[in-house]
Amino acid sequence: MIETLYESCGYLASFLGTFIEGEILLLTSVISAKLGYFNFFGGMVAAFFGAFLRDTILFLIAKKRGRKLLAKNEKLQAKMEKASGWFDKKPSFYLTIYRLMYGFSTAIIILSGLKEDISYSKFAFHSAIGTGLWVVIFGGLGYFFAEIMIKQLNFMSDHSLEVMGALSLLGLAYWYFFKYPQDKHCVTEGLKTT
Repeated sequence: MIETLYESCGYLASFLGTFIEGEILLLTSVISAKLGYFNFFGGMVAAFFGAFLRDTILFLIAKKRGRKLLAKNEKLQAKMEKASGWFDKKPSFYLTIYRLMYGFSTAIIILSGLKEDISYSKFAFHSAIGTGLWVVIFGGLGYFFAEIMIKQLNFMSDHSLEVMGALSLLGLAYWYFFKYPQDKHCVTEGLKTT
């Protein structure tokens, strides 16, 4: 009974995680599957549908209200027009690989929604291929390296005070040697000008 509940929650977490965020929560799902909380392939299917649904909703919002939203924001409109130059050269290519372009995926989805010649069926076809590639590549790499990540997490939990102390010392050293001299310089320059 409890195992079934864990498994169901794991699939739901994979779905919601990739719907909300993406790569980090996909890797979290992979690690959970590697630890035996649920089936790896089931988790990857749930992750696929979460990411695909998110992208579909973004595309449909851009298709329906994108022009109105862009009209209100001139900076964003200028950025979209600039991005449109390279997107228009190979739209099918970018629609297929946008999930692998970290940091650009949302912009490409919105850009494709703004284009009159890109229908939902065209977007869905390319998005399904791209999202499938994304799940296979990131999920596969995550599964391959999961043992290393689990060992690192175990090390971190066993030595959390030492790790936190070392990170704090590194942060203080960085501040003292790099940030403090700059801050001190800015303060003295400010005093000279007043």
